[in-house]
Amino acid sequence: LLAVFMIASCSAIPKIDEDLKSQLWFEHQTAINGINVWNLNGRLGIKNQKNSGTLSFLWEQSYADYELRFIAPLGQGTYILKSTPEGVVMHDPKNKTTTAKSTDNLFYQALGWKLNISRLKYWIRGIPEPDMSYTELLLDEKGRLTNMRQSGFNVSVSRYIDQNGISLPKRLSIKSDDVQLKLVIKKWKTHLDG
Repeated sequence: LLAVFMIASCSAIPKIDEDLKSQLWFEHQTAINGINVWNLNGRLGIKNQKNSGTLSFLWEQSYADYELRFIAPLGQGTYILKSTPEGVVMHDPKNKTTTAKSTDNLFYQALGWKLNISRLKYWIRGIPEPDMSYTELLLDEKGRLTNMRQSGFNVSVSRYIDQNGISLPKRLSIKSDDVQLKLVIKKWKTHLDG
């Protein structure tokens, strides 16, 4: 009798329909892909084998063009990273300008850690980089990303914030074997296409 009662109790626990969750995930990605212009500000904690630190950051994105400002604590200055038709330009706190074809090399040369903006611009919105495989996908009950692995990184979103009816990450972490990022988004300002 006890076994029958336990089976009946377990079957009474509501299950989230996986088909519904997949549909919500598809709809969520579609909505997020309509956001190609945004401003955000937040805090970035970064750690690798040699260094760790916390920076404030501002990110302005307009389709393929972007400008990021990383503000170091205690008056250490601001790093400005900007896309150009030729590649990427970084201005350091001493007004030294460095150019490169990709952000990976530029960040490594200037700050000692690798960061790929072309990937991060998707991950920071809580979606995978398109046309790249991903694994270990976990979704919440609203069909939003909570965890995935892509391009050697583990991307986890622990909190979302509502912006014009669309859920965007508020807290996320991005980890690889070489680097760990923790991001807290204080404010999103988005513009929807169309």
